[in-house]
Amino acid sequence: MRLIQLSFASRLVALVAALSVGATLMSSILLSWSNYRAMLAEAEVEGESVARLLARSASLARELPLEVEQMLSQHMIVSAELLAQFVDAAEKAGMTSAEIKSRLSAITEKTVLDEFWVTDEKGYAYIHRDNNADFQFSASAEAQPQAHEFWKLLSGKTDAVVQDARKREIDNERFKYVGVRGIDKPRIVQVGYNARILEKVDEQIGLPRAIDNLLGSGEIDAIFVFNKDSKLIASPKAARLNNGRDRLTDEELAPVRSVIASGKPRSVNGAGKLSVISPIDAEDGGGAIGAALIRMPTARLNSALASQIETALGIALAATLLGGGIAVWIARKQTAPVVAITKAAHNVERRAFSAGELSDVEERTDEVGQLARVFKKMALDFLDRERTLDALVTQRTQALQERNTELERLSARLSKYLSPQLYGTLFKNKTVASISAKRKKLTIFFSDVVGFSEMAERLESEDITRMLNDFLNEMANLALAYGATIDKYIGDAVMIFFGDPETRGVKEDAVACILMALDMQAMTRQLERRWREQGLDQRFQIRIGVNTGYCTVGDFGSQERMDYTIVGHQVNVAARLEQSAAPGAILISHETMTLVSDAIEVEEQSPLHVKGVSGPIRTYKAIGKKTPSMTEAIHEEREGLRVDVDLLRANKDEAISLLKATIERIRSSE
Repeated sequence: MRLIQLSFASRLVALVAALSVGATLMSSILLSWSNYRAMLAEAEVEGESVARLLARSASLARELPLEVEQMLSQHMIVSAELLAQFVDAAEKAGMTSAEIKSRLSAITEKTVLDEFWVTDEKGYAYIHRDNNADFQFSASAEAQPQAHEFWKLLSGKTDAVVQDARKREIDNERFKYVGVRGIDKPRIVQVGYNARILEKVDEQIGLPRAIDNLLGSGEIDAIFVFNKDSKLIASPKAARLNNGRDRLTDEELAPVRSVIASGKPRSVNGAGKLSVISPIDAEDGGGAIGAALIRMPTARLNSALASQIETALGIALAATLLGGGIAVWIARKQTAPVVAITKAAHNVERRAFSAGELSDVEERTDEVGQLARVFKKMALDFLDRERTLDALVTQRTQALQERNTELERLSARLSKYLSPQLYGTLFKNKTVASISAKRKKLTIFFSDVVGFSEMAERLESEDITRMLNDFLNEMANLALAYGATIDKYIGDAVMIFFGDPETRGVKEDAVACILMALDMQAMTRQLERRWREQGLDQRFQIRIGVNTGYCTVGDFGSQERMDYTIVGHQVNVAARLEQSAAPGAILISHETMTLVSDAIEVEEQSPLHVKGVSGPIRTYKAIGKKTPSMTEAIHEEREGLRVDVDLLRANKDEAISLLKATIERIRSSE
């Protein structure tokens, strides 16, 4: 999308208006923020007041349940001693254990007691209110974490044991137990009381009741109280009833621990509510003993903030209108000479500038007048230099075109003497020729025309030249088609390698080289037939040698003339393979065979002894490209003989008949 381009005057007006609006909005925002922070501070003060009230409620919540439990402990001790007296009297009167249990059950049903246990001198409870099973007291704290404390009554170390109300291990019910020693003999007389009433005391007198009373005013939505370990110990009634609206959020819970540690209040504002988290300090000044989270509605705060924003927007609008009028007046006054200079600059661009164009602006004595005078001098100098430069550019362009044409002719001639890869590396990639070399694994190809010297003596020079050029041209086309690098022509011999400056991989290069060699042998047979049709009845065959190994490849020569070629022992081996190959055959080394055996059909030949190599070199004859199944085709080639039968396409009866006729002709010619 194309942006609208504003003039200098428009930008100046916009700048003044933006500055006016920005200053007004910034002042309004700062004022609103200040008022907002003041209201937050007021809310935090209210939260601290509620926290102090909750601290007093917490103190009361701790004292009253303790006093109630102490009174209950005295009552249970008296009840246990009465039971001990009754058991002593009943056993002396000859009552059985079952009769005593029945009488005690009837008595305790009319009291606050829920359980009773009476043991013998070994701690075995044979009289109890539990209908499930008897109970054996133990002195082991590991076996009986709660009941073992009463074992001291059997040893006579104490007359009574009073336990605080706690949750039992067997059912997690909160119970209070009291025990006394026997009257007539060592025994345990224990009574138990379900302490649910103590929890009701906490709820009716302690923090929960204080929280519900504070919420009745309507100015506070919810209050949550945490102990020193950040554990929730009191909450609104709605939250205790699992009402989702009054649940704590993760944003509210996160700062609780830091408030308890630092003793400083914090606030969390979000989702239409303001939560103030204030520490609850101990009455003795011993630091924070917990924290209170007071959640208040933010309707009042949001209303005040919205009113201030509306006021700020009104002031900003008025400032915009006033600033815009002032900016228009200033812009018209200040931009007139700038517009004139801009118009003059456009005229310079169109080559239509005149010397008197800025005469009115030049008369000014300020910076704009000085700018107009400097611009006029610069424009006149520019136009004069441009005319001179145009003439020089025209002259140089013509010279460069002539030079470029000469270089293109030279490049075209040079491309015929270099391989396409080397030519592209030197000219297209801007590589600077230098004397350098590198060691790489390459596949080397050598070929030679069989009996070329005798052929050259028998044929006319024009015929031998045409034959050799046709042959080398076809060889070059095949080499380039397979991505090979033509190293050099040595008379009728050709040296080619794969793997530099471009490579597809060592194995892929080797396969490509053998496929190229097979096509070259087929190509020579086609040339031979074509020349025979042209009247040149001359046998034309080539022998080929291929080897794969590490060679040194690069630029060799002097600073004045260099040659891009390969050297090394593996190059010599490839040349020896070519010299040892039969006419029309392709002889390859064992290294090359291992790379191409899955794609090329080969036949092992006699080992080759090469000077400088300690042992014989294993050699193979490349026969042809492997087909999916060798039973689908017959391919045999010997000196003066070649048989090719496509078993999938040929008529087998016709092929057999033709082969038989050929055999008869061979026999009759003997």
